[in-house]
Amino acid sequence: MVLSKISAIKNWIKTMGFELIKSHDLNNEAVKINYYSLGNFGIYEEISNKGKNVDKLRFISWNPWGVDFEVHSLKELCDAYQDSISYSPELPA
Repeated sequence: MVLSKISAIKNWIKTMGFELIKSHDLNNEAVKINYYSLGNFGIYEEISNKGKNVDKLRFISWNPWGVDFEVHSLKELCDAYQDSISYSPELPA
């Protein structure tokens, strides 16, 4: 994913008020996962590291109904969030 898309997604997560609810390492610290949540909607950031360089960064959206997918753009993430609001109106708009 290009840096401009990564930056836009990270800024949106921060602006919307998502809370970092958990962070952990997998595979002897080769992969770090940060879980962010806002109501019943969440996204996790998966960072694959080899040495000191970030090899791959991806974002995966999730909700309590078991629907999750890899996010490739801010528009996809916003659309998924809006869909979740339509199913769960108690989420902040």
